[in-house]
Amino acid sequence: MINSVKKFIKENGLENKKILLGLSGGIDSAALLDILSKIENIEVVAIHLNHNWRGIDSKKDEELARKIAKDKNIEFYSETLPKNVKKTETVARELRYKFFEDCKEKFMADAIFLAHNKNDNVETLIYRLIKGTGPNGLNSIPKQRDFFYRPLIEVERKEIEKYAKENGLIFAVDKSNFDTKYKRNLIREKILPIMEEINPEAINSISNFINLNVMNQKIVDETISKVQKQIIKSEKINREKFLSQKKEIQYEIINRFLKGILKTRDFRTIDKLVKFIQNNSSNQISIGKNLFLKIYNNEIYILNLKEKIFEDEIELKEKNKFLNYEILIKEVKIPVTFKENEFIKLDKTKNYKIRTRKEGDIFTPFGSKTPQKLKTYFIKKKIPSELRDKIPLIALNNEILYISGVSMSEKLRVDKNDKKCYKITVKEI
Repeated sequence: MINSVKKFIKENGLENKKILLGLSGGIDSAALLDILSKIENIEVVAIHLNHNWRGIDSKKDEELARKIAKDKNIEFYSETLPKNVKKTETVARELRYKFFEDCKEKFMADAIFLAHNKNDNVETLIYRLIKGTGPNGLNSIPKQRDFFYRPLIEVERKEIEKYAKENGLIFAVDKSNFDTKYKRNLIREKILPIMEEINPEAINSISNFINLNVMNQKIVDETISKVQKQIIKSEKINREKFLSQKKEIQYEIINRFLKGILKTRDFRTIDKLVKFIQNNSSNQISIGKNLFLKIYNNEIYILNLKEKIFEDEIELKEKNKFLNYEILIKEVKIPVTFKENEFIKLDKTKNYKIRTRKEGDIFTPFGSKTPQKLKTYFIKKKIPSELRDKIPLIALNNEILYISGVSMSEKLRVDKNDKKCYKITVKEI
């Protein structure tokens, strides 16, 4: 095991680096600490987060972790969470990783080692399969992600137990690990033993499957990444290009597009959304509280009805950045022909503003002499209500003169008798 960890350190370029070890005090992290203490070309700091779930028992685990580190002459650092923190696995994980990241900055470390083993990896895969997962979920626990590394991920728990016994290691035993009301414990104590009755090498067989899937997924990633660059711009999917892809690619595009947005991305969910896109050219479908997958103007995007509406305004200049748009105004010669929305007439002595709509705004459509309420114009143009507050406008007081991507006011029409005009360019950034 020592040679295996040495090889891992060398392969990942971590020789002569500062490494933090997440030391819970359990057998896995105690064994990894012992191994690291026997490797000369690294600097190690043991870090421990007391979740404060089990009162005095949690404190005992912290003190044992401190003793384990002290016995190996390794620096130890710990923090304790407040008692009022919500006691759920999700919250615990989030705070634990925040603690790790804060420690990395505090100690100016190069990497953080976590002591997950092969059994943890297999148990995670089984849990995800039962709960529902996509292809990426089959990768289970990654060997390396960002600055987190898992040197024991290819080591079985029984090997770690053997190492601990042979080296006389002390470690904490969390009694809750045997409580099968927790689903992962149920998998470890009940489900995996049944699998091993069918195949004594079940752990290794499933682990091999995970490794093969990781390699296959790299090939898939390369293919999908190329397609994504072609069809996704500014967090919007081009529907026409999306529908030109093979069915299998469509499913994976939607799966990845919703990562971090939609928690459950199983086949049934993705299948439902892909069919919705195939059968609708302009519509929306709920994917969560206040969240919708929206199709409009040949674009597919996420609509969040709780997003804050941008209410500020800026003075119109030659170069303007507003919301996620860049608006450029350039003085040019009067063109022979005029294209609506491209050439406009401006009076530089007036105080034009770029802003979003306000109550009481009026607009005189291009080709008309009669002003109307901006809201009325939006309705006639069938502009979705959820987009109306996010369109950049050029305004003079309460009169709207230019609606980005939609139209310009008759009052900005360029006449051949004008001495100059301006070319306007609006693009997303």
